[in-house]
Amino acid sequence: MPKGSSIPLRNRIMGLVALAAGITYMDRVCISVATPDIMRDLNLDKIHMGYVFGVFAAAYGIAEMPTGWLTDRLGQRKMLTWIVGLWSLFTALTGFARGFWSLMVVRSLFGAAEAGAFPSLSRAIGHWFHPTDRGRANGVMWMGARTGAAIAPLLATFLIGWLGWRIPFTIFGLVGGAWCLLFWKTYRDDPAQHPSATAEDLAYVQKNLNSPGTTHGGSGSTPWKAMFLSRNLWSIFGMYSATSYGFWFLLTWLPTYLIQQHGVSRQRAGMYAALPLAVGAVSSLSGGALSDLLVRRIGSLMWGRRIVGLGGFLIAAIGFVSAGFARSATPAILCLMLAEVGLDLAMPIAWAVCSEVGGEFGGTTAAFMNTGSCATAFLSPVAAAWVYTKFNSFDMMLISAGVVYFFAGLLWLKIDASKPIVPRSAPEESFETLDPSNT
Repeated sequence: MPKGSSIPLRNRIMGLVALAAGITYMDRVCISVATPDIMRDLNLDKIHMGYVFGVFAAAYGIAEMPTGWLTDRLGQRKMLTWIVGLWSLFTALTGFARGFWSLMVVRSLFGAAEAGAFPSLSRAIGHWFHPTDRGRANGVMWMGARTGAAIAPLLATFLIGWLGWRIPFTIFGLVGGAWCLLFWKTYRDDPAQHPSATAEDLAYVQKNLNSPGTTHGGSGSTPWKAMFLSRNLWSIFGMYSATSYGFWFLLTWLPTYLIQQHGVSRQRAGMYAALPLAVGAVSSLSGGALSDLLVRRIGSLMWGRRIVGLGGFLIAAIGFVSAGFARSATPAILCLMLAEVGLDLAMPIAWAVCSEVGGEFGGTTAAFMNTGSCATAFLSPVAAAWVYTKFNSFDMMLISAGVVYFFAGLLWLKIDASKPIVPRSAPEESFETLDPSNT
């Protein structure tokens, strides 16, 4: 878009970030819709598929810290182009799997390739947005993620019914490849170096330079000791570790749960599976905007983030426990929609907090936070498969997810977004002076 466009450059960058987040979840969710066909064609049972789902998370967790560290060192433009390009390749190769072990290998490579995506995207937000805008910006990113996840079951159901289960993976992979070309042409790590930056854009960037979560002239040595001794960061790690437990059930087993436990058709299951993720898209945007509003109104970054995060986790706990007692598809999906509303109120806040606490090392701290969720992302689909095999029902899995979210939610009372791991050398501006409306 030409210089002088009425749309602020940062908002155009935000569109690219949201689109990438959507593609990540489109590529993750596609396999859940294809699961019945994959199990039949490759002669796999639920335990096999549990490991296929879980190996993605295991590889993701192993690669998370190295890729987060690299994004702080190499920048987002290089890293995200490689990350999205590689995971799109492995998405396409999923359709070429011929058995359990080839499927395990390609999904583990897919997980490793995707590992740096959200730390890099969150780091980009830290470069381009003020603290009083980052909750909203992270909300837009997660709205994109949930929108992609909501579209995937509908699109995958249609494509699989038309083309079989293999070809759709290639189609999804090509979408990511197209994004890489657009991103490389459009994005710059340094907003001031962007060829389309206007005077207004540069004024906003200059105001952002001394704010939490922004690089100050390039990253120095990574403060590993300070990170691992930070109670604040460990509280963030523990809180975020819980996020995948119930959510990964929705990404992996939800269509199967609806079909086998509640007797719905595959087409109806595809539509129902999209609903929690669709309401989550709205909730993500609402949670980020609400948190930014609270930061401005009460003048506290700590409580502006904490209130929304804690409230979201408690709502998620209620939704999952209620779903465990549902006896038909409609009330079950309504309860899971409530759970996703709560979880996605908190998700953008967690990423905003991590950027603020991490400062110029936000990619590394975001990777550290996200590594915790990888362990539960591996555990969740395997545990769900075991629960169904033992009880012929997923109900205990849903109830246990509610318990996990309740206790993890209490950790928000220990999290303080206003305390960075490495104190900033420049004095922090007040939230009023950082408010773009006062510019």
